[in-house]
Amino acid sequence: MAKKIYSIPLQKSLKELANIKSKLNRLSKDNLYLELHSLRGKAYYFLEIEKFINFFKINKDATYSIKTIEYFNSKIFIEILSKHFNFSQYKIKEDNLKPFFYAFCSLFESFDKDSFSNLFFKLFLHYHSQVNNSSNIEIDFKSISQALAKSRGLTIKESYKEIENQVFFNLLLNQKVAVSLKGKSIKTLRKKAYKKLFFQEFV
Repeated sequence: MAKKIYSIPLQKSLKELANIKSKLNRLSKDNLYLELHSLRGKAYYFLEIEKFINFFKINKDATYSIKTIEYFNSKIFIEILSKHFNFSQYKIKEDNLKPFFYAFCSLFESFDKDSFSNLFFKLFLHYHSQVNNSSNIEIDFKSISQALAKSRGLTIKESYKEIENQVFFNLLLNQKVAVSLKGKSIKTLRKKAYKKLFFQEFV
């Protein structure tokens, strides 16, 4: 699952970012250049967080929204992302990690807006479960998948059968099996199947 969520788009983005490596190198040498892009990139980064929060209706719970924003802007989370983006090659001072990260966001967004937005959506989706969530909000992957499928002219159908205390559950996308799971509970399998379908087909 992790590979599907972030590794593949991340590797694609890292190849694209080779085109702006000289600009990234400049960030560690030119303080004004770093400051300018840090301010700009912070705005873009927070806009992506807002898109994520709104998409999953996390904004309905103020406490959960704050926790999500704080986590995605925390030193720990940015350190995790910096490892994915291989920031160690740029010899960044510890105090400059966040400004460098924001500046990186600015340069990345300028280079390829769609890749920037798509990658961070997937990264947020992968790591959102680490937020200490005390609310009752639960991402409804079924409703989201159905809405996205409808917007793309696709149809989702369910099929299942029970054999010797085992349930075999399928989700069909345009009459073709997209997800196939087995277990004991139809309710549990349905949740797992729509979550898998969402990651597999719509992100």
